[in-house]
Amino acid sequence: MSKNGRSVIVWLTIISSVAVSFWLCYLHIPFPKEETTTLFYETLDMSEAQAESLKKLGLTPKKSVRVTDSLTGTTKTIHGRFVHVTDFHPDPYYKVGSDVSRMCHKGKGSAGKYGDAILGCDSPLELVDKTIDWIDDNLKDKIDFIVWTGDNMRHDNDRMFPRTEKDIMEMNQKIADKMHERFGDLPVPSLGNNDVYPHNLFAPGPTLQTREFFKIWRSFVPQSQFHTFSNGVYFFQEVIPNQLAVLSINTLYLFQSNPLVDSCDRKKDPGHKLFLWLGVVLKEMRRRNMKVWLTGHVPPNAKNYDISCLRKYIAWSHEYRDVVIGGLYGHMNIDHFIPLDSKMAYKSLHKKFGKFGLQYEDEFETHSMANEEFEQAKEEFEKTKDIDLDDELDLDDELEDDLDLEQLYQMHNVSVYDSIANSDFHVDLASNINKENDFWTEGGIPNGKVRYMETLRQTYYADIKRKSKSGDMGERYSIVHVSASVVPTFNPGIRIWEYNITQLENATAYYREVPKWDQFFSRIDQILEQESAGPDLDHEFAAFEQKVEILKKDKTFPPKMPKDLPLGPGFERQLFTPERYVQYYLDLASVNTGEKEFDYEIEYTTDDKNYNMKDLTTAEWLKLGRKLGEPVKGKRKKTKSPKYTTKLERLWRTYLKHTFVSSDYEHKGYG
Repeated sequence: MSKNGRSVIVWLTIISSVAVSFWLCYLHIPFPKEETTTLFYETLDMSEAQAESLKKLGLTPKKSVRVTDSLTGTTKTIHGRFVHVTDFHPDPYYKVGSDVSRMCHKGKGSAGKYGDAILGCDSPLELVDKTIDWIDDNLKDKIDFIVWTGDNMRHDNDRMFPRTEKDIMEMNQKIADKMHERFGDLPVPSLGNNDVYPHNLFAPGPTLQTREFFKIWRSFVPQSQFHTFSNGVYFFQEVIPNQLAVLSINTLYLFQSNPLVDSCDRKKDPGHKLFLWLGVVLKEMRRRNMKVWLTGHVPPNAKNYDISCLRKYIAWSHEYRDVVIGGLYGHMNIDHFIPLDSKMAYKSLHKKFGKFGLQYEDEFETHSMANEEFEQAKEEFEKTKDIDLDDELDLDDELEDDLDLEQLYQMHNVSVYDSIANSDFHVDLASNINKENDFWTEGGIPNGKVRYMETLRQTYYADIKRKSKSGDMGERYSIVHVSASVVPTFNPGIRIWEYNITQLENATAYYREVPKWDQFFSRIDQILEQESAGPDLDHEFAAFEQKVEILKKDKTFPPKMPKDLPLGPGFERQLFTPERYVQYYLDLASVNTGEKEFDYEIEYTTDDKNYNMKDLTTAEWLKLGRKLGEPVKGKRKKTKSPKYTTKLERLWRTYLKHTFVSSDYEHKGYG
C-alpha cells in the first residue's frame, strides 16, 4: 500500500473515532469506564466528657470513624447514629392565649406558649425554632444524617386564614433555610401532603412546583439528580460514601387522598414512574453493594396507599431485602410500626394479574402459559375485561386464618369520611361530617386513633406468622416505622437511631471499583424514558396478547432476589444493622406552666425493660408484634395462662402510651 493510501486510512480512522465519540456524547450514552476509589478509615478517640454527654442523652458511647474518599477528597465522620424528625407544621398565625376552638388564631382562651397536646392546633413558630435549636445543641455533633419526612406548613384548617401557594412555598423555604443553616447537608427531606397546593394534590413533573422544590432543597439534593427530581420530587443522598444511602420517596404519588392517583399500574400513573425509578436505583445500589433506608412522608399501609401501589411497595422491599434496611415515615403523628407481609402482596398481585400469566407461587414471577392455558385465560379475560378487581372487594367474605390485602382494605377503609379524616386535614367544620363517623370532633381534636390502633392490632400484629411461615429471620416481612411528630397532635417527639459501625471501626482501608454517579444518572434518564414509552395496560384497543406482552416487559414489578445473596442489615446483624433507638418527647403541659425547662426528655428506648429488644432487626419487631397481637388472636392452638395474658395486655397499654407520646390520649375518650 502506498504512503498516501496509509495516510487516508489513518485520517479515516481518526474521523470515525471522533464521529463515534460525538454521537455517544450526543446520545448521552456513558463510556463503561470504572474508576477506582479507596476509602480510608480512621477510628477516633472518645473523651470521658463525650462519653458522659452521650450517656446523659440515653445514647451508647462508641467511637466514631472518619472516612476519607480518595477519589473525591471528601471526608466524613461517622458516629453510627441518625435523627428522624417529622411534621413540624409551623403556624405563623398561632397566638398564645387564644381560643383553641378557633385553631389558636383568634379569641381568648388557653393556647399554650409551645402548643397543647391533643387540642388540635398547629405548632407555634417558637416550638419549631426551639426544637431545631435542641437538635442542634444536643445531637448535631453525634449524628451522621437527619431523616426529615415532610409537612413543613400549617394545615388548611381555618377559612379565615386560607393557605396560598405563595405562603406554602415561603414557609417551606424558611424551614429549609433554617435546617441548612444549622445542619448543612445532613438533612434528607421528603415531600409532605401539606407542603403542596392544594394539600394532597400533586401532579407528575416537570411542573412549577417540582422546580420550586428543587430550588428550596438545592442544598440537600445532588445537582446531578435535577432532571429526575424535576419529574417527581424523588431522589437519594449518599450519607456514607459508596456504602449507605437514604432514598426520599414522593409518597403523594402513592397516596389514596391525592385525586391524581388512580393506580400504580399504568404508564401514565405518576406512581408507575416512581417505581420505575425505584427499581433502577435499587438495582444500582445492589451492584455497588450499598444499603439503603426508604423514607417518605405518608407511610405504606392499607389506610394510606392505593392498593396497586402498596403491593408494589411491599414487593420491592421484599425482593431487595439484601439492600433495604427498612422504611421511615411520618404523617400519622402516632408512634408505631407496621409489618408488611410479602405473601399477602403477592397473592393480591396474582388476583389482579394472574389471568395475564403473572403467577404467584412462593414468590412473584412471570409465567409462560401453555397454548391451552393461554386460550382459556384469554376467553376469561374477554368476559371480565371491564371489571377492575381492585374495586370489587367482596364484603361478604368471611375472614380466613390468613388475611389477604383486599380484606385489610375493607377493615381499614370503612367509609369515605374515614378516608378524609386520615388525610391529615384538620377539619374545623366537624358539623358538616356525618356524625355516625366520629373520627373528628370540633376544634380538630384527633378522634378515633385508639380504634385505629386496635384495628392495626387485630389485623397486622395478630396476623404475624410464626417462624415456620415467616422465615428464621422474618424475611417474609418488611418493617415500616412511623415516628411521632413535632406538631402537638399529641406531645412533640424526636427519634435518634443507633446502628452498627463496628466493621468500620476495625477497618483501615477499603478498596472497591465504582463508576461515577454522573454516568449512572445519564443512563437512568434514558431508561426511564424508554420504559415509559409504548402501549399502556389500560389502552381500550389493547388485545389480550398485547396486555400479556406489556406486563412481561413491565419493570415496575421487581425481579426475584437471587438465592445466593445474603440477607441485609435489616435481618441479620452486620454493618449498618439498626441496634436501638431512643425516643424523646416534650412534656408540653409541664413546659408551658414553667414546671420544666424546654427540654426533650427520654420517653422510652427499644432496649428498656418494657420492650427489651436486643436489636432492631425484622425478627425482633415481629417478636414484639406477636406479643402485642396475641391476646386478640381469634384462634389459638392452646390457651395462654391468665397471668401471661395479663402481662401482654400490660405491654399493649405501655405501647399505646408511647403511641400517643405520653399524652394520656388513650384514656380521654376520643375513641
